[in-house]
Amino acid sequence: MKQQTSSATETQTKGSKIIDYSGKLIYVGIDVHKKDWQVAKVHEGICLGNHRMGASSVRLIEHLQTHYPGATFKCVYESCAWGFTLQRQLSAAGMECIVVHAADVSSSDKEKRRKTDKVDALKLARHYASGDIKEIYVPAEDLQRDRNLVRFRKKLVGDLTRSRNRIKSLLKYQGVDIPAQFDKAHWSRNFMNWLEQLGRHDAEMGSTLLLMLEEVKLLRQLLLKAEKQLMAMMATEKYRARFNLLMSVPGIGRKIATLCVLEIDNIKRFRSFDQLNDFIGLCPDTADSGDTERCRGITSRRHKQLRANLIEAAWQAIRIDPALLERYQQLTKTMKGNQAIVRIARKLLRRMRAVLLSGICYQKGVIA
Repeated sequence: MKQQTSSATETQTKGSKIIDYSGKLIYVGIDVHKKDWQVAKVHEGICLGNHRMGASSVRLIEHLQTHYPGATFKCVYESCAWGFTLQRQLSAAGMECIVVHAADVSSSDKEKRRKTDKVDALKLARHYASGDIKEIYVPAEDLQRDRNLVRFRKKLVGDLTRSRNRIKSLLKYQGVDIPAQFDKAHWSRNFMNWLEQLGRHDAEMGSTLLLMLEEVKLLRQLLLKAEKQLMAMMATEKYRARFNLLMSVPGIGRKIATLCVLEIDNIKRFRSFDQLNDFIGLCPDTADSGDTERCRGITSRRHKQLRANLIEAAWQAIRIDPALLERYQQLTKTMKGNQAIVRIARKLLRRMRAVLLSGICYQKGVIA
């Protein structure tokens, strides 16, 4: 589909002088892929161009500055596997650039049925020009590197769980019963020794079991190293104060305190508790129309790891904080326990926000 183009404002490069775009604002929508990008330029609602180019920020900056000299650029692209590198490079070149959540970019029925890279890039530029999209938070480079460790820790925990389950499945398949004293969620050293002895004396599955057991041991060592590095990171001046404030809240342990420090970053970037709550995802999805009001349960849009850990922390908090336990017991009179614990998690989040904003450790027994 050919895009509308103004010959009066189109940059001419063949046999004529390049038009001066000084003082003009051009919105640039970028559809990012691994090998190439689709780049759409929009000025006052008119598409100046929509072309494909190699995936190179240097070439993109050179193209914009050469073809539209003097213009002010506002660039936008959707968050993707390539992170925020492009945003930082464009910003360093003096071009404003934002990153948006793909789900926040609305599409018409026609755009959905005729979806192409050209349509996506132009849609981004036009939505940005009309103010219909909102940028997501772009962390500092050092914070992003530190986040990689806490996210890698999560992957290690998942890998370790899957490795343990594979061993249990192997034992079940071979008809080997795990002794009652070892059949627990936590794998003790005695259980690991029992598995090793079983592997050495069982001719049918010995070699396989020993290899699987070696994988579990290696993952446990890597997880321990990751934990030590995270604790050392939280002890640095950069994070220590916020980490200690969060640890003062009942139910908040080292894991979730570390996660909150690295994933939330500056608590003041959320102007209200509701904004923070929306980010975590401890709020319901609703569908209201006329006199009909429907609550579709807790929202599916959330920070998956933070919300899961916060709800887990809420279960611990009601065991050690009388004020939260009393509130939980009141809530369970009118709703199910798993619904009540979400409300407790929300109270816990409110307490965490309060201590981070005030810089004062939490006092137990206070209802937030």
